[in-house]
Amino acid sequence: MTLRSKRPIVVGVDGSTHALLAVEWAAHSAVRHGAPLHLVHAIGTGWDFGPRIGVLALHNQAYRDEGAAALAAAEQVARAAVKSHLVDITTEVEAPPPISVLTGRSRTAQLLVVGTRGMDRFERALLGSVSTALTNRAKCPLAVIPTRSAAEPSHLPVLVGVDGSACSLLAVEIAFDEASSRGVDVVAVLTWTDPDPGNPSAETAEQASALLSQSLAGYIEKHPDVHVRRVLLEGDPARRLLREAERAQLVVVGSRGRSGLTSLALGSVSSTVLHRAKIPIIIARPPA
Repeated sequence: MTLRSKRPIVVGVDGSTHALLAVEWAAHSAVRHGAPLHLVHAIGTGWDFGPRIGVLALHNQAYRDEGAAALAAAEQVARAAVKSHLVDITTEVEAPPPISVLTGRSRTAQLLVVGTRGMDRFERALLGSVSTALTNRAKCPLAVIPTRSAAEPSHLPVLVGVDGSACSLLAVEIAFDEASSRGVDVVAVLTWTDPDPGNPSAETAEQASALLSQSLAGYIEKHPDVHVRRVLLEGDPARRLLREAERAQLVVVGSRGRSGLTSLALGSVSSTVLHRAKIPIIIARPPA
């Protein structure tokens, strides 16, 4: 499983309170998964023209000093969060814009973590817009931490949306891994829209149930310590997931889905869940 590797957890830091919440959450995750923690500040005073040309950076010491200060504050938060646990924490200031920097870092990361919003000075990109862009560009799973305390209720389950697609199966794998590391349950939700709402099809419901069982089977065997609650619902996937998220500590969804069972396309609702969920969300993106 990717999240059990020694690849680092990478966090985008911009000096905002929102980013510090992301750092705190990522630090707890680094402890659980035994991973290095890399804190990265992108000052956005350069342009990345790709691997052939490289980065054209504009040197501005004031911006670099500001970035160093933001990273120092973030490192302090991270070290307080990990407490006595041995976690390798590094910091780095980079010149290109955040999207470019974090996309590049995601190629060698096991998890990329950002806050929902950041600072907006001299067009150096809000982490809110960065988080949205990274849902389509990150080369590893992306965690987006909302504007609330990073303290996680230990008893609440991990919620995962299921639709049978490849990205959905990755989401299931991540959800079981997270639940096992936290010692909590998994709530697996599969929703569908019947072609004839006035005349619900028992066959469609049976197909949905079979798909959910098939999607969970291998992971249940791999994680016998994790109790699973299955939720089969007819209706709008985003609305159903958001309702279940009110009783969860983390939601995991795929970045893309499929429409095999009359609107089972979970990926199409990941953006809605991302912008409305009040708990951390992991967007399951396949590794580079």
